[in-house]
Amino acid sequence: MTAPISIALPVLRIGLFVFMMFWAISKLLAPAGAQGIFQGFYGLSLGLSPIIFVGIVQIVILVAFVLGLFRTVTYGLVALMNLLTLLVAAKPIIFAFTEGGNLLFAASIPVLSASVALFLLRDQDSFLTVKLPAKSAA
Repeated sequence: MTAPISIALPVLRIGLFVFMMFWAISKLLAPAGAQGIFQGFYGLSLGLSPIIFVGIVQIVILVAFVLGLFRTVTYGLVALMNLLTLLVAAKPIIFAFTEGGNLLFAASIPVLSASVALFLLRDQDSFLTVKLPAKSAA
């Protein structure tokens, strides 16, 4: 692997981690705001406890992701979370320049693209990752 790729992949991973952690942490610190998002975009009316639970699960996934653990699962889940975000924000993106549209949601497109690229290159992403000890064949 070339040096630029070995550096670019953790840059993508760490950048996605930081970006997504803001949203995960907000579910713990401001769950009422997350309730509005779940209701408005997903059509789900959730109590505070489920919102906090989702935030905790996201944080666990994101920490494993930034450490490079269980890459197929964690990188895949990160891409899936970003795909879901893009899907629920599709209408404001499609109609970004009309009333009810929101150009800010278009940021979910490059975020999903980075997530998918990192998933596809996950086997090459080894710099700044945690290596778990190999299981013994005992």
